[in-house]
Amino acid sequence: MKLLGSTWNPSRSRWHDCYRLACTTLVASLALSFGQNAQADLAREARIKAVLIIRLVKFVEWPGETRAEPLNICTWGESGTTAGLHSLQGQSVREREIRVRKLAITATGPDSRGCQVLFVAENARDVSPTVLYGSGNPALLTISEMLDFNKRGGIISLVNLNNRMAFDVHLRYAREAGLQIGAPLLQLARVVD
Repeated sequence: MKLLGSTWNPSRSRWHDCYRLACTTLVASLALSFGQNAQADLAREARIKAVLIIRLVKFVEWPGETRAEPLNICTWGESGTTAGLHSLQGQSVREREIRVRKLAITATGPDSRGCQVLFVAENARDVSPTVLYGSGNPALLTISEMLDFNKRGGIISLVNLNNRMAFDVHLRYAREAGLQIGAPLLQLARVVD
């Protein structure tokens, strides 16, 4: 299956990719601005955030990445967005099948071995660079809705700014993880270095 008709195509222009990401961000912003108090709207907002995360992942390259391997997205904590990510199981991005799993929590934190992406819910405790990257998986894209996630070692922080969806990218942590963040994503992000 394809995620909203998306597969990675290197012949597409950067403008086209940036436009699609901007449209997804706009849709997420609109979802935040209408009826925030209704339970159905919260579930819809969570699904939109999950799709936005997949769109962001489209612009990231991992060291030694191969298109034949699945894209393993792991979740830590419980939220509507984690449920939204789990609903995307089996779809694809850039010709890679999406596999989503909830992480087992050990005495030292989440065991993220085998994950390329780690989504951290707001209710996760004791988030720090050591906990995020300490399980032996250095090439890990970390994403969260936590307000201070970039200060805790996270790479991408989803931010609600006046009912608009935005995201911060912490380049230093991305470089340390060996991840290449594409220009279209950086053009729309607030960059932290």
